[in-house]
Amino acid sequence: MPRYDHLRLIAYEITSGASLPVTCLTARFPRLWLRRIRSQAPYGDDRKLPTWSLVELLNTLDPNIIHVASNVDDEYWLISHARVDRQVIRTAVAVWASTRVTSARPDLDWFDLLDDEELDWRSAELDLLASRTHPNGTAKPDPAVFRMLPGYLAGLVAAAGMQIRGEHRSFILGPVDNSGHRSAIWWPPERLDDPKLGAGLWAPKIDFHVETVPTHGRARVHAELSTVRFPLQPVRYVPARGGRSPSMTLWLLAGSGYLRAAEQPTLVSASIGRRRFDDGYRWAWNPGLAQALAHLTHHTFPDPHDVIIAPAAYINQPVSAYALYSTGTKLSAPNDEDADDKTSKSVLHAAKTGFLPIDHYDLHVSMGKILEPLGIVAVPDLQEAKTAMPRLFRPDADTQASYTLELWTESPVTRQAILAAITQGLGYNETTPTTRTADDGEVIETRAFNGPCNLTVELRHQRDMAAGIPRPAKGERQGTQAARRIKHIEQVIGRSVDRRAAIVEIRTPAYFEAINKDDPYSVLKQAFPPLNRRLQCIHPINHYVPKPDAKVVKKTLPGTQFTLGDIHRATAAVQDALRSLGRVGVLPGPPGITGDFELIGIWLETHNGADIPIVVRITSDGTATAQLATGDGTEELPYADLPFALTAGQGRLPRPKDGNFRIRIAEFLIAALGIDQATHDRAVFIRTSTFRTRGWDWLQDQHLTPNSLVLPGRNPAEDTVEYLLPAKCPGLRVIRIRERDSQEEVPRGLGVKEEAYGRTSGVYPCNDHVFYAVNPRSDQMQTPLTVTKLDPDQARNALKQGSNPNPIEIVTAFLQPGDDRRDWATYTQALRRAALHTDIASTLPLPLHLPSLADEYLI
Repeated sequence: MPRYDHLRLIAYEITSGASLPVTCLTARFPRLWLRRIRSQAPYGDDRKLPTWSLVELLNTLDPNIIHVASNVDDEYWLISHARVDRQVIRTAVAVWASTRVTSARPDLDWFDLLDDEELDWRSAELDLLASRTHPNGTAKPDPAVFRMLPGYLAGLVAAAGMQIRGEHRSFILGPVDNSGHRSAIWWPPERLDDPKLGAGLWAPKIDFHVETVPTHGRARVHAELSTVRFPLQPVRYVPARGGRSPSMTLWLLAGSGYLRAAEQPTLVSASIGRRRFDDGYRWAWNPGLAQALAHLTHHTFPDPHDVIIAPAAYINQPVSAYALYSTGTKLSAPNDEDADDKTSKSVLHAAKTGFLPIDHYDLHVSMGKILEPLGIVAVPDLQEAKTAMPRLFRPDADTQASYTLELWTESPVTRQAILAAITQGLGYNETTPTTRTADDGEVIETRAFNGPCNLTVELRHQRDMAAGIPRPAKGERQGTQAARRIKHIEQVIGRSVDRRAAIVEIRTPAYFEAINKDDPYSVLKQAFPPLNRRLQCIHPINHYVPKPDAKVVKKTLPGTQFTLGDIHRATAAVQDALRSLGRVGVLPGPPGITGDFELIGIWLETHNGADIPIVVRITSDGTATAQLATGDGTEELPYADLPFALTAGQGRLPRPKDGNFRIRIAEFLIAALGIDQATHDRAVFIRTSTFRTRGWDWLQDQHLTPNSLVLPGRNPAEDTVEYLLPAKCPGLRVIRIRERDSQEEVPRGLGVKEEAYGRTSGVYPCNDHVFYAVNPRSDQMQTPLTVTKLDPDQARNALKQGSNPNPIEIVTAFLQPGDDRRDWATYTQALRRAALHTDIASTLPLPLHLPSLADEYLI
């Protein structure tokens, strides 16, 4: 791979003095309407009005509407190119009020209640590029920039299309997004046919949004390229995420609008969920946009259950329905009636996600030609930081430490693969095996290994512990069968006296769906930690026998019939099991620190209406501990005991109705920082996306002033707030991390050198305090850089996986005198590859990566 010396962020900046005035009409929400709605709403707090569904509805119904505010008290509640028919607005508000606000009061006639007030339209001129700066030097775009510019830019692309790779491409406006994003979708979608995976539709999507960077004076515009996929085969399985019931999103396209003819096709997004009815489980609309539209439109509205079982039949209808495919969803295989067993009838969508550097580069150039005349230019390339800090280090392992691991397998082949991974993959040496007889008569074989550590492995038969959970019979309470299985596991294996880990073989989710039973994964996660066992699960491993006509033969571990991919899975399970037992290792000291130190990661989880702040501490001797909130402060425990504490319900801070949950989180944060108590060298790593609106406002872009700390719970905007300097916080460092998550606040980045571009790695300063760090290319990124998915003449390229190492944003928010910011940014970057349990670089540095793994125990 060429060594690129610059990083090109796929983003644009609003130039100083640029202006994009838009003349429009604005209107407030009618006062009388609002008074009546609030008087009938069954909420104790006006802020709980479900206004987002009204925003979606109004944005859908009239192409003239530019923006609808979710705050019904906003001076510019409605912004439009032209005066909108009063009946459209009245109808929308009436349907919204009846379906979302007072759905339990069918006697209320909102069409009549909202019949006596007009909208007061006023002319206004808004500048979509207007921006100032906050006191800390961060760009401060006007509200119109955040809420209107993404839609304006997406509208430009949808109206005129754009040139990509020398050809004109057509787009339509994507659905309204409650995050302030707006997208343009390449339309119509491309069809992809694959003999094994079947047919599907896919389309590139360009997502526009506005972002800021702390202490950087120019607002940024992101134009993100991603993939949307729509199945044409029946949907067989949808994964449940976050402990919730399975759900999907349908995109509904009305070619001529929903109420009357529109200037362009109207695309909306509506969610559906799987619910139980008398005749079994069915897909149904979730409350919101789809239910409201069904009351309004004269078109036949699709039944979501019918769409899921026959997606191809609902394309090219007056209201077309496209099921939005997400990773993990399984579809019926083509000609599945010829399949030998149920599991082979399920396939993934043929189109793969991700684009290649050539695609991002081409779009960046093409979009630049559209944006530059508006005063929006490409972000200047960033030069790699020069530092003496090592780019890579590995923790030192304690080879004398001892751990116990149980293998609960169904297949002897899976067991053999895990043992091969231990000896050949991880380099352990086996000593003489022993056997013992358990109380129930089971003969337990024990294998002992030495090498990176001392490892005792007990081979156990899982019996029926990982079998599918029977679904509730009619009249049976949800969760009854799960509780029985948990009790059964406790009776079968009992509680271990010593702390140990367990690897349990479990079938795939699609298998359990095929046999009409529930996946036992979450039940196992609840059952094992209270028995003093940290749980890892692994899908079955089979011997690999190449087909006689195979064009490519997979590589196998020497002397075995296991593919290297399966051995990698087994190795990862063993390594992660050891990590869950507290095997972290001794890390090199941070830059400039020669004595004892502490690395602290602060994490926030939410579960069932409670906040769960978690602190993980790694000391200079490699000891890892965790802290959870308690009723009277905090509780510290070994990191290895964190799974049990979380499954036992510890550390939860219920959100009080008065909104004071921020106070308790702030108190927890202050204790973690060690203000007025600790003086030793310590570095706190904290994510932007969690605490900045939940107890620590100083972390927000507009408030963060480097080396001038405002404590959690204090408002940085108040004149009387105290700013703490390093002298008042000896030994403390605070590193703010922002990763490229679903909100895409951090742009993608490409390595560039002269005319060459591609994947890169390293640390690249944006300014004195902000850095962008990119991990090296992973082994999975094997698609050649010359492959493009933006050329319809190369449609088969959609079958290839595309990916790019994404930057994280590192802000050296608070350091001590004499600290070198570039060294600290480089050290933070190195912590992303400083784990004993994996060779794969993590998105977050180790002190944050460790608590992030705890969410799987919040069942």
